[in-house]
Amino acid sequence: MAKICFINGSPRGKNSASMTFIDELCKITSDTINEIKHFSLNGQLVYEEVATSDAIVIAFPLYVDTLPSSVIEFLEALHPFAKNSTKETKIYAIVNCGFFEGIQTKNAIALIENFCLKTGLIWRFGVGIGAGEFMKSTKDIIPLNSDIKREVYNAFIGISKDILSNKHEAKENFFISPNFPKSEFISEADNSWIEFAKTFSVSKEQLYSTPLKNSL
Repeated sequence: MAKICFINGSPRGKNSASMTFIDELCKITSDTINEIKHFSLNGQLVYEEVATSDAIVIAFPLYVDTLPSSVIEFLEALHPFAKNSTKETKIYAIVNCGFFEGIQTKNAIALIENFCLKTGLIWRFGVGIGAGEFMKSTKDIIPLNSDIKREVYNAFIGISKDILSNKHEAKENFFISPNFPKSEFISEADNSWIEFAKTFSVSKEQLYSTPLKNSL
């Protein structure tokens, strides 16, 4: 049995897609993991406890193709504890983005992998998830093991199994998009922004206005 630390790296805390993915992974791991700890970068962290876990899963959103500043600060603070730990701690990253394509997260995942190489932590693999906010907003009506989200579910099953495995050979990252046409995603996103704008008394025409265009 293993001890695992989940790190919510989203500045939005509990009201985030990152927290949704942590909750979903917890459901999968709860029967096989002996001890589970939750930490948020919005709260207090016990770095000694994080660094001596059997596995760390850090979930965060993509910010301009890289890590949120809070995640960078977390890694900087964790570095000395990880360097001095004798524990062979495995690291997994779950990165979500607003883009449809999960591959957009590849650079952010590569940064977590590089951190592991510098500190001696054992990098396993990352899960890059496209349409993160869609995944969060539909969690109560579209389950993770549905056809639309099944690749995320399978990747989380992979994390759960890998935590308990003694194998350390390299594994490929998962880059996942929802299983429906991108055109539908764009259309729904456009409509949601229009509806959201109405709450601020902004019309669709105003969203497309270019008031400074002729002054440049």
